Amino acid sequence: MKCTELLIQDHKVILRCLSVIEQVAARVENGGQLEEADVAALLRFLRSFADEHHQVKEESALFPELVRASSAQDGQLHQMLFEHDQERSLVEGLEASLYAKKGAEFSYFANRLTDLIRNHIYKEDNILFDIVERTLSPEQDEKVVAEFNTFQVNPSLLADLRRLEWKYLSKAA
Repeated sequence: MKCTELLIQDHKVILRCLSVIEQVAARVENGGQLEEADVAALLRFLRSFADEHHQVKEESALFPELVRASSAQDGQLHQMLFEHDQERSLVEGLEASLYAKKGAEFSYFANRLTDLIRNHIYKEDNILFDIVERTLSPEQDEKVVAEFNTFQVNPSLLADLRRLEWKYLSKAA
């Protein structure tokens, strides 16, 4: 499997989390309370899976290999890194609003974060990954995949995501 295919699989999981976050924000906007344990689980997922698993794979394995293959992508890679930092900052804002019990602020950060990540994923899937496919040799791709395979996902994160999807999305349907 190619490195881009592995990242697209990650994107699908991250998009599932964003759907839950959007539903939590909508509930808050409609007068509902933030359920601290659920939001804490979402924050754990964002930090552990979206950042430490997915983004760090890109930053430590894919991006350096892409730069070695061709420095022409520097501008796009800097933009991707900038957006990763924005995502991390918005997650911090989500956490601060949760513990300050500021629902309106939580909704603001949740909506900004989901918009940013959805746009970021679109750019990666439709622009960056085309560049990766054209730039990396099969050997370079294999090297990146081997590095990706050193990253492990805590199964409890995915179990929490499934539970939250059932709780928030099945009721919304």
